[in-house]
Amino acid sequence: MQLDKEQKLEQLERLLQSRTLQHSESLKAFLRFVVERTVAEQEIQLKEYIIATEVFGRNSDYDPRIDSVVRVQAGRLRTKLQEYYATEGKSDQIVIDLPKGHYHPVFTYACPEAQPELAVSHAVAAHNQAPDDHLLAATSDIHTSVVPAPVAHTQTIRLWVLSVIIVALVVAVLVLALSNRELRRAAAPAQSLIDADEIRTVWGAFINDPEPPLLVLSNPAVYRFVNKADPNVLAQRAIRLNDDQARTMFNAPEFKGQWVETDAPQLIPSLGMYTGMGEAIGLYRLTGLFGAAHKEILLKQSRQVSAADLKYRNVILLGSIYVNEWSRKLPINESFVYTYSATIENHQPQAGEEREYRPQFNEQTGELKIDYALVTVRPNISGENDVMILAGIYSEGTEAAAEFVTTRNHLATLTQGLQQLGGKDGPPRYYQALLKVGVENGTPTTITLIALHPLRAS
Repeated sequence: MQLDKEQKLEQLERLLQSRTLQHSESLKAFLRFVVERTVAEQEIQLKEYIIATEVFGRNSDYDPRIDSVVRVQAGRLRTKLQEYYATEGKSDQIVIDLPKGHYHPVFTYACPEAQPELAVSHAVAAHNQAPDDHLLAATSDIHTSVVPAPVAHTQTIRLWVLSVIIVALVVAVLVLALSNRELRRAAAPAQSLIDADEIRTVWGAFINDPEPPLLVLSNPAVYRFVNKADPNVLAQRAIRLNDDQARTMFNAPEFKGQWVETDAPQLIPSLGMYTGMGEAIGLYRLTGLFGAAHKEILLKQSRQVSAADLKYRNVILLGSIYVNEWSRKLPINESFVYTYSATIENHQPQAGEEREYRPQFNEQTGELKIDYALVTVRPNISGENDVMILAGIYSEGTEAAAEFVTTRNHLATLTQGLQQLGGKDGPPRYYQALLKVGVENGTPTTITLIALHPLRAS
């Protein structure tokens, strides 16, 4: 039994009103878009480029090789759909799924084997006063007849099948033609992107340098459990948890399954092994940008960087003073400064600006709602090259800062602000851009430039 449009849209509304998607506005917009397009038989338009521009506000020059917003959000949506049907939607009769590999939702009955019986019951209700042969006629749609069809009827079926095949071939040709157009658009010459004014204004010093820039990836000190494979010299540094701390950790869903030993858990600092998710995604974005410019980048973890590295190269630092050692060791003479209270202080507040910017959290869940990030461009130790610091108070802010300087629409906003800031003298070479970042389920969803200050070289 095939689902009609009304049933599909009713199930869509049930999902949109669910607790599972209650605080996920971007995912609800994504789901509504793909379902309504599918119901309207416009699946051909459900391409990554179309979704990025019409759902997530990306510009017409959106490049999926640099910006993975659609793939990331599709993965989150699939997880949310699974969560919904495992909890509050487990009794729903209709299932909406988004299979991997494309963005076309699939509609199915939760119990498809029960549908023929449902059709029979409708037939009985409609003919409850009819003779038995009428009832058999009403249910003939369910069971295939074994009586040979007349020759004329057979020819009609053949013509109908041939017509369907022709229509399918025409649709397939149209799909291939549109797909080819989208691929050509996505694979437009990378040089045209790199030659754009907004790219050159922000990245010119890095792209024009014949030497590859150095990208420094943060190494925060992360504590992990001691295990039997650790040598004694590490185990001796361990912090032993008391009974209350151990009980709290055992009950926390984040730690379930991580401790299987019989002894009380102990923690030791793990240096040089981890980085944040925002830093990892930022690395992906920057690699894509420089790859489009046919330039390599050198990569080092922050605990392995020397002063000489920052003296003779253009450098990109990913992460704030909390996770990137060299963000702390550079001389501090900026307008905006990170504090050890997880805030950003404004030492030179302009009209409409605050003196301090503090992240915001959901009071019920503790999840991060608003983060702040800085894009800081300043001279390196020798003064001959540039250092760009992309850093949020939290890892989500760092991811947003990297997105801001690798996405063309955000770069256009930054370039316009720099041109206005420099006036007739042109955009300043050194500056700080303060960003306000909306966060949903650990993913930056909105990035707003709220302040832009020039910096003067010492």
